[in-house]
Amino acid sequence: MQTAFCEWENALRSRRALVLLLLYLAAAVLCMNGTISALGRMETELVRVLRLPDSGQAGVVSETLWKSRAFRNMVAAAVDDRLVFEDISRRHPVELLYAWFAFLCAPVLVVLVSGTRVADDLRTGVARYMLMRVARLEWSLGKYAGQALMIMCALAVSAVGAWCVALCRLPPATAVRLLPPMLGWGVSAWFYSLAWLGVALGLSHLTRSGMRATAFGVLAVGACEVLPHFFPDVELAVPSGPRSGLWRTSFAPQFVAAFHLVTLGLTYLTAGAAVFSRRDA
Repeated sequence: MQTAFCEWENALRSRRALVLLLLYLAAAVLCMNGTISALGRMETELVRVLRLPDSGQAGVVSETLWKSRAFRNMVAAAVDDRLVFEDISRRHPVELLYAWFAFLCAPVLVVLVSGTRVADDLRTGVARYMLMRVARLEWSLGKYAGQALMIMCALAVSAVGAWCVALCRLPPATAVRLLPPMLGWGVSAWFYSLAWLGVALGLSHLTRSGMRATAFGVLAVGACEVLPHFFPDVELAVPSGPRSGLWRTSFAPQFVAAFHLVTLGLTYLTAGAAVFSRRDA
């Protein structure tokens, strides 16, 4: 815990925590605003082609379209897991698009923002100061815990920011009921981020260069997304494998997916820490 507290203290003193929060908030707000704008343009075209009454606000026509049988059949054909489709079919399309963006941005944001934390401390010598007080594994776990808590706060703020955009641009009755599910998707995105945080920090143990650690992380993101398409057996060993469980609404599959993701994150982290334990700090 001492390392986690130091991570928080350094982040607040250097304003890195503020940068992290603003980056997540900007990504969520821009994604939500772009999503609603695209939704509005699509609805305008649907109103024109189908000669429907114009509601004047985005989200009304698309919600009706989402509930239609023909459109649901199209979505069911595109979703591999039938149970996932049955759960998301009860959700509002705007919150689903927010969830999709949250899952899409999580690996990139984690790698870019948190992936250099170990490498930077090794380069500047801060690691030597901490390793005189705590064991190496404790130091690695503390870095992980500190970054995980900062990401959790950033995701919570970004979910509220995205909801504020929805409140301004969607019908009030619709926007108000979107806040709880959007916060829930933020929690799901956090568990997904924990796996990628383990990957990024594990790789960061291998180098003293922040740029090289970022490059390793970006390559890992690409490899973890591509490899399962060619080698299905590795799906359970990469963060994108258990991600489908986070789309479910029932507790059991969400818990299993979250536990799987945390386990993957800690496994990759300790693998990097094991390599680091044989090197001079």
